[in-house]
Amino acid sequence: MKSIKVIVIGFILAIALVALPAGYMQYITAGIGFLLAAVLMAWLGVRRRKSAQKEYEDEMRRYTAHTMMKIVRIEESVEERWEHQEDGSDQLRRETVYLPTYEYAVNGRTYQYASRQGLSRKRDLGRQVVGYYDPDQPDHITENRPRKPVLGGFLFFFGALILLFFGIMSFTGQAAIS
Repeated sequence: MKSIKVIVIGFILAIALVALPAGYMQYITAGIGFLLAAVLMAWLGVRRRKSAQKEYEDEMRRYTAHTMMKIVRIEESVEERWEHQEDGSDQLRRETVYLPTYEYAVNGRTYQYASRQGLSRKRDLGRQVVGYYDPDQPDHITENRPRKPVLGGFLFFFGALILLFFGIMSFTGQAAIS
């Protein structure tokens, strides 16, 4: 809760410095505001990166066992959505989605898992895929092996880079906020 207050107060101060420059020091106050916002964005990026890495490590620790899952049922559902055309008209688009239900066995006990990942066709009934599960709770299973968070916090770092650029431009007087 304390970190949220710091972030909110920091961004309010940064906005105030950029939006309300102080007379002859307008370039300096705007630059400081942009730099403060850049530092806060970078801090948010580091926090998000650490959080994504922790989630990955937790999943790697949890989903250590694997078993074969067999598709026993496929639920067909039709999704409808309106799509805007170039000529200004709207067209109703229908997409068929096939959601599988898997069956798998762990320690002689059979489980079922209804997936939210769609299949490309209905003919996949009976196909087997690898499932990763928690040995302590075999009913917690997933089709995907946990992936490293390659881009965790990237948008915050990109935002910090943009704010840093505007901060430097403001300090040099090449960008004026009026």
